[in-house]
Parts: sequence; structure tokens; C-alpha cells
Amino acid sequence: MKQLTVNHLFYFLLLIILILFLSSCKEESNPVDNNSVFSSTTKTITTATGGTLEITDKNANRIKLIIPPLAVRDTTKITLEILNSVEPNPFSQNILSTIRILPDGLQLDSAATLQINFSSEISDTDYTILYYLKSIDEALPLKLVWFDNKTVRGEIYHFSDYGGAKPTKDETISQSNKLRNNYNFDVWDFARFNQYVVAMLEWIWHLDLYGEEGLSEQLRNELNQVVLNQCNNFLDQQIPDDPCGFYLNTLFKYHTLFCTICDPEDPLGFRFNDRINNVLNRCYTRGELEFAYDFCASAEGVEICRTITGFIPFTVNTTVEPHGQINGSGDLDWNGTGTGLPPNCFYTEVGTVNVTLGGNMVVDEYNVLWMDFEIHEHASGTVTVMCDGIGTVNPFNPPDVTHNIRILAQEGSELIMPIPGASSGHFKWILHITFSR
Repeated sequence: MKQLTVNHLFYFLLLIILILFLSSCKEESNPVDNNSVFSSTTKTITTATGGTLEITDKNANRIKLIIPPLAVRDTTKITLEILNSVEPNPFSQNILSTIRILPDGLQLDSAATLQINFSSEISDTDYTILYYLKSIDEALPLKLVWFDNKTVRGEIYHFSDYGGAKPTKDETISQSNKLRNNYNFDVWDFARFNQYVVAMLEWIWHLDLYGEEGLSEQLRNELNQVVLNQCNNFLDQQIPDDPCGFYLNTLFKYHTLFCTICDPEDPLGFRFNDRINNVLNRCYTRGELEFAYDFCASAEGVEICRTITGFIPFTVNTTVEPHGQINGSGDLDWNGTGTGLPPNCFYTEVGTVNVTLGGNMVVDEYNVLWMDFEIHEHASGTVTVMCDGIGTVNPFNPPDVTHNIRILAQEGSELIMPIPGASSGHFKWILHITFSR
């Protein structure tokens, strides 16, 4: 029996070598108590780590709220609820019971994600929306990303009541007209203004789907002018004595919005460029690059799944030559487990990944600010294989890995990339950035 166990161990150690080489490659408030609660979950979320809440509705749809680090300013107790029915709203074809997120009206410093995993496929995702219920007769659609016909993610900027629907043509026209006549935002309240812009873009898209090209073009031109006016109004404000925190982040957000909506050749682009250079020359830039690798690799019927996570701090030279250089270093946690093993056998990996960050903060031809990271990774750790209580612990040192990635220089920006040779999973990086004097 011992000889058989030893043979198993040699077999698994050969698999380890194969698999390791694969890895190298406050808003308007809604009523809080008008509807009974079907299910509820509560979690305390900290500023530094963020967190995730999950819940299931009565139709077996999975609802997930993903709150990134630094989205809430203080440690906050957050509740995710599914109501028993749908709150009164402008749509005749609702596909979800109302989702309520508390504390009602809480504003976020960066967007959270509302993810729905539907229990059955949505046949016409182009016509389907997730929406913020502003009142019983007005709803604002969210910016969506569909991963497939069952999974969708939407961005939210405050806590309130949310839902899902398939607006008709008449409802789309009515809601877009209502929204266009309901614009009035303070220049310092970027979150609400951005929510308005995103919703208007979604209605314009739906008007095109319904063949209302004339109305959609009219709204697009109006929105372009609204964004130009709002951006100019912001730039007309006096630069504060300390422009390196809230002011600079808001400046970047308006600039990104301008580049998304308006003609980059508009003279306002040069005005933004001058202002950004002016402010950056007064500020010291620092931040963290968050790593969230999650992937699996298979060989000979055995699957090894790994997570590599952590935060790597960095600084950027913005006050001395050479301007824009990125410097940072730190360690990530490596953990792996094996499946598909014979009974009474297990496989685990524990290690660290030493990371060095280089690269530059750059402005592209459209005057958009980016972080071009050069990421160098050196991993080391141990592999433990046990069968019937007999096992071995061996070191592993996979080849070093280098990534060259570009991320928008804005708090919470993400980049996700597939992993060559992996059977599933991805590389994921999230940028956290701050500015100080």
C-alpha cells in the first residue's frame, strides 16, 4: 500500500511541473417601507477593503452588490434587500422584483456594481435595462455590460431602489423626454451629473433600436451641448489652494466625460489639457494597483485553481524630472488547490509573488490621462501533495512574468485580460489613485 501511495506521489509531482509552466504564461430618497421584504442581507463595509453582498430572489435570480475599496468614506453597515413585488414605476414589463439598497441615498465616491445572474436566459438583452427608480413615474437606466444572456452588470453611484425592465417604444420616448427636461446639477456634484449623462445615452441607444433616429439625434446634440456647458462651468471655477484631492479627481472625471461625449478637437480639450498640467505640477501622485488573478489550469484530468491577490503601492514623479515615472513594489499572496485527485489525496500551493512596478503616467492624443504600467512578477512558494497521510512538500519557482498594461488614470478603473493556457479565469487589475501636495 505504501509503494502504491509513493507511486501516486511521483505521478502528481510530474503533473505539478506541467501545470506550473502553464501558469507562467445623497440622492432623491425612495419610500423605505411601502413593500414587504422577501429576503435581506447586511454586511459592514470598510473604506479600505470594500466588500460584496449576495442574495437570491423568489425566481432564483442571484443579485450581487460589489462595492470597491474607497467607494464609501466611512465604515458603513449596508443592507441589500429584495422586495416581494415591484415598486410602482414607469414600465409595463418588469423582469425583477424591486432591489433596495440601504442606507437610502448614500452617495459613493466611485461606482459600485449591481450584478444580476438570471435563472433563465434573457432573449433580447439589447432592449433590457436595469434602472434606478427615481420616482413612480421616472427611472434612469444604468450603464450595462452583458457577459452572456444570463449575466449583466450595471454601475450605480448611490443607494436606493433598483429594478429591471423591457421598456416599450412609447415608454422610451416618454422617459427620454422627461429626463431631458429635468437637468439642473451643481458643477461639484459630478456623480449625479454623470448619472444623468449615462441615462440619457442609454435612452438615445434605445431610441435608435426602435427606429427613432430623428429624436435620438436631437437628444444626442442636446446632450453634447449640456456636457460642454457643464465642463466649461466647472473650469470657470477658481482653482482651490489645495487642488490635489477632490478637485483633481473631479477634474479628471469631467475630462474623461468630455472625451467620451464631445469632439476631441473642440477648443475645450486644450483648456482641459492646460488645467490638468497646471494642477499636476502642484501635486504628488500616489496610489495602489490591486491584483485579482483567478484562474485554473488542467493536465491529465487534474485541475489546479489559483488565486493571486494583493495591493502594490506606487508613486508617480509629477514635480521633478523625469515627469510621470511610476515606481512601486510589494508582495502578493499566491494560493492554489487541486481537484480531480484520487480519494484521500490533496494538493495545495502557498506562495508569494514579488512585484515591481514601473512605467509612466501619460497623456494620449486626445488629452486623456493614462497609467502605463510595466509589471514584473517573481513567484516562489511550496507545493504540498498528500495521499493517505503520506506526502511531500516541494518548492516551486515558476518563470518570471512581465505585463505591460494601460489603465485610465481614474479611481476604480479596471482592466481584465484572459490568461493564455488557462482553462478558465482571468488577470484583473484595479487602480486606486490619490493626489496630495
